[in-house]
Amino acid sequence: NIHVCDITQKESMVGIFKGVEVVFHLAARVHDVFEGTNSSKEHLTTNVEGTKNLLEECKGENVKQFIFFSTIKTMAEESNDTLDEGFVPAPKTAYGQSKLAAEKLVAEYGRKYGFMATSLRLPLVYGPGNKGNIYRMIEAVDRGRFIMVGRGDNKRSMVFVENAVDAALSVVGNQEADGKVYIVTDGIDYTVRELYETIARGLGKKPISFHIPLAMARGIARLGDLGKIIFGKPLLFDSSAVKRLTSPFTFSSGRIQKEIGFKPKYNLYNTTEKTITWYRENRKYSSQSQLRPNGSA
Repeated sequence: NIHVCDITQKESMVGIFKGVEVVFHLAARVHDVFEGTNSSKEHLTTNVEGTKNLLEECKGENVKQFIFFSTIKTMAEESNDTLDEGFVPAPKTAYGQSKLAAEKLVAEYGRKYGFMATSLRLPLVYGPGNKGNIYRMIEAVDRGRFIMVGRGDNKRSMVFVENAVDAALSVVGNQEADGKVYIVTDGIDYTVRELYETIARGLGKKPISFHIPLAMARGIARLGDLGKIIFGKPLLFDSSAVKRLTSPFTFSSGRIQKEIGFKPKYNLYNTTEKTITWYRENRKYSSQSQLRPNGSA
């Protein structure tokens, strides 16, 4: 059965978990690059109060396990080190803070009401069905409007959508996962240059070596900083965007592999054709598709 509800409205969820043993919670107010003044309140309402509403509905039902899809944004916004679950979370954004608070609620309700509770922290998710940053990067490359900021040698952790699904299924019914938080990645870290070149070849295009020198990008970013002060958002990109796009941000998924036995089957290289095919079937060029450095939006 399909139940349509609003997780911020408790009355819309009455009875939705009747007969349900495993809950996968993916609903969220997601991260915005340019967060508005109401962002904190909106994230709190959806990601924290909404999660609490779902957990309350689990109490009187036969739910045996609650699996929460979280984010590496609960940990940090940047780091020169490869982070694992032992890192003390220090989220900087309303999104990361709200998801960390939700993780704590999930663990608390699981202990108190006797159902297994697991949180999965995901980095950037890519693949068919996801129209996020990678989709926009593919579109930018396809349209010949991609701009590399810096040399592109900074590494990033990502996860193919089917790896995320497999990881979630791997913890179902596994007592070892109870009360745990796991990071899920492809098990491979990619440089931005590798990402760009793989996408370009997948589109049948020859990768180009041109890039905006970092010093020049930082100069442009200072204008973006000024635009943010005057207009509330950068004219193209700001200094924080340049830093984010040219810094490494990597994570270890060794814990879920060791404790649960999860092994990622997919990576950027063996899924590019599938992702590009889906992109071509669903692409919609529009004037609202704004180019940002390294395909970020």
